[in-house]
Amino acid sequence: MKIINKLAALCALFALAAPAQAKIAGDLAAKVNDEPITVADYEKAKAALADQYAAAMPDFFQQKDAAAQLEKSALDKLIDEALLRQKAEAMKIKVYERELENGVSEIRKRFARSPDGAALSNEEAEKAFRGELTKEGVTMEEFRERIRKQLMVQKLVQDSIKAHVKIPTELEVKAYFDNISLVMKGAEDQIKGLDAEAMQDLAAVAARFKEATSERLRLRHILIKTKEGATAEEKAAALKKAQDIGAEIKAGLDFDDAVTKYSEDLESAKRGGDLGYVIKGMLPAEVEEKAFALQVGENSAPLPSKFGVHLMRLEEKRAAQKLRYDAVKDDLEQVLSQNSFALGLTAYLKELRGNARIQIFGAEKTAAPAVTTAP
Repeated sequence: MKIINKLAALCALFALAAPAQAKIAGDLAAKVNDEPITVADYEKAKAALADQYAAAMPDFFQQKDAAAQLEKSALDKLIDEALLRQKAEAMKIKVYERELENGVSEIRKRFARSPDGAALSNEEAEKAFRGELTKEGVTMEEFRERIRKQLMVQKLVQDSIKAHVKIPTELEVKAYFDNISLVMKGAEDQIKGLDAEAMQDLAAVAARFKEATSERLRLRHILIKTKEGATAEEKAAALKKAQDIGAEIKAGLDFDDAVTKYSEDLESAKRGGDLGYVIKGMLPAEVEEKAFALQVGENSAPLPSKFGVHLMRLEEKRAAQKLRYDAVKDDLEQVLSQNSFALGLTAYLKELRGNARIQIFGAEKTAAPAVTTAP
């Protein structure tokens, strides 16, 4: 959580967020040195942060206080962004026209393809870009000014924090590797000297290495769905349909054609039924054992799960790999550098908060940091 939370103030750079506008007078979540943070901005930040947590730490939402943590982190993020922006403006950090144009161009590149991935002409891409500005209620001048301020913050962070990030020593990297290895073995009790937050960060990093080194399968499937609470007759009908499809495949029907013709998982059907790579624990328990027992190129018998009945085809299998220090050393150095940056950012923001006037309003007050008044 530490890395995610402490870097949250920077993750929205180059975003196309709508400008702060209260729906009604006084519809504010907070004020930072008289700069308003609207409830609308707060809700938008909370939704964006939830997406980040879902991608980086899916287990986060299993915590009983996940909602309260999310609310606090979202408001902290907006307050920290405002403080950094105000500091950059007070320092009159210069952004050159070429830098601004490059920043705007980076955003424009996001509109080079349609939502389905098709390449767009320059005219179509520009129309899509302008349409998004209109949708968000932002003029081109306002958009450019927002990018300019974001670039000012980037320069502030680069000069004040990143330039002073501590490069981890070989001993520190090796010790971090040893701790990750212990977590992957389930021997967390042997790790000493780390607080709960650091252990949580360590577990998140270990989970990613475990996924990268575990035995994995590349699967495709055909799914005949059953609705939640399906009757025995409905489940039997789905099983019979899958059995009939399996018989057609055995008789010579190409699996790709069978996916197109029969699969009710429309999203994966667009990719020939491809589910991508999976490791143990990702598949429904009632399907997993049989899927991992398949041989490359083999099709499974119909496999019932809570989603319906699957016909699986194993395209590729990769054996589990040992986590080796030399292979991950550079990655671990980067993680430790990010930790150092997070600590530096935390200290810098604490100093800014100490000299700021922050007011919290409404129901979010319970999830927000304490109000700080400038001396």
